Amino acid sequence: MKVFLKVLLAALIGYIWYYIGGDNSSIVALVLFVFLLCVLLLKPIDFQSPEKREDYIQQIRKKRERRLALETKQKEEQLQLYKANKEREERKRRELHHKFKNY
Repeated sequence: MKVFLKVLLAALIGYIWYYIGGDNSSIVALVLFVFLLCVLLLKPIDFQSPEKREDYIQQIRKKRERRLALETKQKEEQLQLYKANKEREERKRRELHHKFKNY
């Protein structure tokens, strides 16, 4: 209902401009209608209390810390997997070398 009233108000002001200006101001009336409609439909900036802002900042910090901790843990796991694979390959190489040495 509120949106309808805003559209109606913008159309009314555009029509009044068209009526006053005559036939030559139809483009101006249309531009005025679109401009007023945009202005009326924009959501105004709300005041944000400092407590809410601080809570939001804290949430962002916690998320960033969790993400960094997760990335660090993933890097550590990848390093452990890399070391385990390297050890396994080294062990296989030694066993193969020992096997050939015995023949």
